[in-house]
Amino acid sequence: MNNLIENVDHVQIPVKDVDQAVGWYSEVLGLEPLIVYPHAAWLKFNSGPLLMLHLSSKNDKTLWLSNDGFPMPSFMFLTKDIELLHTTLQSHDVKIRLYEDHGFGWVIKFTDPFGNELGAFQPKE
Repeated sequence: MNNLIENVDHVQIPVKDVDQAVGWYSEVLGLEPLIVYPHAAWLKFNSGPLLMLHLSSKNDKTLWLSNDGFPMPSFMFLTKDIELLHTTLQSHDVKIRLYEDHGFGWVIKFTDPFGNELGAFQPKE
């Protein structure tokens, strides 16, 4: 059977201010802005799909709740240095919900300035 879907092209998240969001994602997470419009921006990771920041005045944010009510990110970033990421997030006063070793790797869950639930994972070698 042929796969009708090849891969993920980009992931979209809502923001209330595109310029502020581009600044935060560039400065704090190190993403590279590719295209920035008043209504949307595309940022580049080192590899993989793009991240699209899309203007939304509806107070929307990305998250879902686990069975125990814990806010969960819709997708996880991959990192090679979760300690540095943790330190960087702390130095920018980012709300960190979880930072722990899950046995198979380290996980950190945090929010951006717009309330979007984000996470990163560093697998064990």
